[in-house]
Amino acid sequence: MDAPCWSALLSGWRAGDSPLYGQLAEALRVGIRSGQLSPAAVLPAERALAGLLGISRSTVVAAYDALADGGWITRKRGSGTRVAATAPRGADVLALRTPSALGLREDEFDFTIAVPLLNDSQRGELREAAHDAFQESLYYPHGLPELRALLAEMYTREGLPTTPEMVLITSGAQGAISLLANVFLRPRDRVLLETPTYFGAIDAFRAAGAEAVGVPVTAQGVLPDAFAQAAQQHSPRLAFLTPTFQNPTGTVMPTRAREKIAAAVAEARLPTIEDDTLIDLGFGAEAPPRISTFAPDAPIFNVGSLSKLYWAGLRLGWLRVPAAHAGPVGQARTLSDFGSSLPGQHIALKLLQDLPRLRQQRREAVTPARDLLAALLRLHLPEWRFSVPDGGQFLWVELPTRQASAFTLTAARHGVRLFPGAAMGVDALPDSFVRLPFTLDPARLPEAVLRLKAAWDEFEARQGGERLA
Repeated sequence: MDAPCWSALLSGWRAGDSPLYGQLAEALRVGIRSGQLSPAAVLPAERALAGLLGISRSTVVAAYDALADGGWITRKRGSGTRVAATAPRGADVLALRTPSALGLREDEFDFTIAVPLLNDSQRGELREAAHDAFQESLYYPHGLPELRALLAEMYTREGLPTTPEMVLITSGAQGAISLLANVFLRPRDRVLLETPTYFGAIDAFRAAGAEAVGVPVTAQGVLPDAFAQAAQQHSPRLAFLTPTFQNPTGTVMPTRAREKIAAAVAEARLPTIEDDTLIDLGFGAEAPPRISTFAPDAPIFNVGSLSKLYWAGLRLGWLRVPAAHAGPVGQARTLSDFGSSLPGQHIALKLLQDLPRLRQQRREAVTPARDLLAALLRLHLPEWRFSVPDGGQFLWVELPTRQASAFTLTAARHGVRLFPGAAMGVDALPDSFVRLPFTLDPARLPEAVLRLKAAWDEFEARQGGERLA
């Protein structure tokens, strides 16, 4: 059973006062109607699903009986339980790994998405930056010229020669990643990714019909030899790397490794996305140069964003495109829409003119939250293991269980939303990790960790104290 997938699909299944079997049956009906469970899709075995959800096997049996009576599923000894071919459904829909904050209650804590918190000073700054945002009514499919020029200057100043024509403005980093997926990938192509990695990239490449191939992330990030070997063995059409404060592990690839990967990309002419969205979130020493600086003409595409540095609501990202690829990628950008929001681009132009200050403010906001979350976890959940990263916005936490996906459902009943780390794996990962962002309001972190502690105590009691370490 793909536990992370099923925990995501059934994350909100307890939503009512009806008997548990009825709530479970309805959640599965919703999955079928929405197209997330297609005809002939195999449902988990009764005992496995009961273990994941923390309920009795008889409850799952009753739910399956209700679905079978209604013609939603078929049950046959030897071939398992499947969605019926005649069951109503919508168009096929990917079971997205990307979490959603829809329906979040005020008393819930959401650790699934990491976004900066705006303070009153920043709200005022945004209003001031928007002063000239409504002066024109033009289309700029590739982005506001002044903003492209500013970003080109930033890349050049940081060691990567760039002209404004090599910069495209997108609707967030996700828009840039999806754009490149549409340009380079066709169904059944292979794409090379770190594992674990950013779930939005996994979803974008799956939506393009590509087959994901994973290269393990170590304490030094992806190892160059492993990357080069995988590229040679699998002949991918695209690669995706986050060398600086990797999402979710927080690792930083050393300078020498970046040089070697740049050389491998240049030799293979392998289009490679270098995700820079967390590059500004260092807490100490400066990060090494971008991979692309060691091979400026190689097909390395740098993705940046204001979502992690300042505010996700701007939906403002950008893409540095090697000159040789500017034509086709620029055309694809124009075909996707006629340009990102002009007010957002004008605001970004004003903000990015003072980039060092933005970086310093973000460090000052995030560092205390990181340290507080780490201290609270060590106090209340000392058996959870993690390293405090030098940048980024996540703790990659290993739990003493092989059923972290099931624990996320227990935590949800305590009002804490978590995302199972195994869902961030390209290949099968041990189901022992969760990603905890330290972007919540620090004033709320003590209560959030106390709820995690209560959920963990309940989960351990139900599991009979099974442990790994």
